[in-house]
Amino acid sequence: MLDKAHNRLFVLGRHLPTSLHGSKTAAAGVGPFRNATNSKPSHEGPGVIITGASSGIGVTVAKEFLKRGYRVCVVARDEAKMKQAYATELAGSNNLLTLPKDLATGKGCSECISEALDFLGRLDVLVNNAGAGKLGSSIENTSSEDWDWHIDINLKSVFLLTQASVPHLAATKGCVINVSSIAAQRPFPNLLPYCVSKAAVDQLTRCCALELASKGIRVNAINPATVVTEFHEKAGMGKEAAAEFYQESASAHPIGRVGTPLDIANMCLFLASTDNAGWITGQTWLMDGGRLLTCQAGKALSQAAN
Repeated sequence: MLDKAHNRLFVLGRHLPTSLHGSKTAAAGVGPFRNATNSKPSHEGPGVIITGASSGIGVTVAKEFLKRGYRVCVVARDEAKMKQAYATELAGSNNLLTLPKDLATGKGCSECISEALDFLGRLDVLVNNAGAGKLGSSIENTSSEDWDWHIDINLKSVFLLTQASVPHLAATKGCVINVSSIAAQRPFPNLLPYCVSKAAVDQLTRCCALELASKGIRVNAINPATVVTEFHEKAGMGKEAAAEFYQESASAHPIGRVGTPLDIANMCLFLASTDNAGWITGQTWLMDGGRLLTCQAGKALSQAAN
C-alpha cells in the first residue's frame, strides 16, 4: 500500500556542511542550550528548515539534526502539537524554533522562509517533508478541490519553499532534501492525486538539481515505502486498521520489516553532509526495504519455482 513517510557504515551526520569552512563548533552533541523563547538567537551553527514536522518523520529528522548541533526551524500547521513533540528540546535548547504555518498557501510558504531566516541567520538545509494523501481517490471520483488539495501541499509547497530558499542556500552552498514516496515510482489504486503529485516532486527534484548546480546547491529526494507514521491513519485508514496494515506490510518488504522515521532521518543526515554526499545531486533515493523489486508472480509461476 502506500508509503510515506530506512546505522550506517560511515559515521553518519558527524560531518558538517563544508560551507562552515571546516569549523567543528557545531559538532554532534554540543550543548546544553537555553529555551529559544527566552534568549536571543545566537545565529551560530548551520541552519535547517524541516516542514511537516509535528509528528513522524519530520519530528525524528528535526531531533537528529539538533543532536548534531544544527539550528533547527520546524514547520507545521498545529503549533500545540509541535510544542508537545519538542517539549524536552524547547526546555533545554536555544537552537529550536517551532513555526506554525499552512504551507498549502503561498503566503504561508513565503512567511516560513522569512521568519525562519530571522531565527536561523543562515540556511544550509531545506527538508521538504510536508505532505498528505486521501485514500479512495481515483480517476473517477477525485474532485477538482481534492486534486488541488494534494497538489498544493505535496508539490506546490515544495516548489515555493525551494524557490524562496535559493539565495540563502547559494550563500552557504547548501542543499534541498525532498521527502517523496515510493508512490512516485509505482502507482497504487485509489491514490491517484497523491501518486501524481509525488511523481511531480521527483521531476521537480531533478529540474532544480540541474538548474541550481552552478550555484553549488544540491537537490535530492528520498522515496520511502511503508513507514510507521500517522500518514495512513490520517489518510482515512483509521488507527486500528493502520496498525494492522503495518504488521501485514512487513512481509511485502523483502528486508522483512517496514520502515521507521529514523531510517529516513539517517538518509537526510547523509544527504545533508557535503563530506559524504557532496557529489550527489538530482537523485531520488528509494528507501523501501526492497519492496519495488517484488511483483505478484502468480500461482502458476510460484508453484513452478518450487
